[in-house]
Amino acid sequence: MAGRTSLPEPPETIPQYIADGLCRQKSEELDEIIRYAEELIEARSKAPTVEDVEEGDSDIMEVDRKDGYTEVIKKVNCGKDCNGCPHGPYVYRVRYSPNGLKWDYLGSLHDIT
Repeated sequence: MAGRTSLPEPPETIPQYIADGLCRQKSEELDEIIRYAEELIEARSKAPTVEDVEEGDSDIMEVDRKDGYTEVIKKVNCGKDCNGCPHGPYVYRVRYSPNGLKWDYLGSLHDIT
C-alpha cells in the first residue's frame, strides 16, 4: 500500500491495552487526551495543603509540605479499649489521588529518624 504511514511503536512502559486504545482515537481526541494527561501530571505534583490533611484530625503533630506530597507525623488511636491510646507518633506520606487523599504509612517516627 503506497503512501500509508506506519504508526510509531509505543514505549515498553505503556501497557498494550492503553497503546491499542490510543491508536483507535481521532487526532482531536488524542489532543484532549494529551491535555488531560498534562492536567493529571500537574495535579499529582502538588502537595496536599496543611488544611487538607488536618481536617478533622486532632492527633496530627506535624505537617511538612514537600515536592509532590505532604509528610504528616501523627498519633493514632487503635480503636480498642486501650489505656495507651493514642499510639505513635507515626510518619505518613500524603498525596492527592482520584478518590481523595492517599495516606501511605512510612513507619514509626523513632524508626525513621
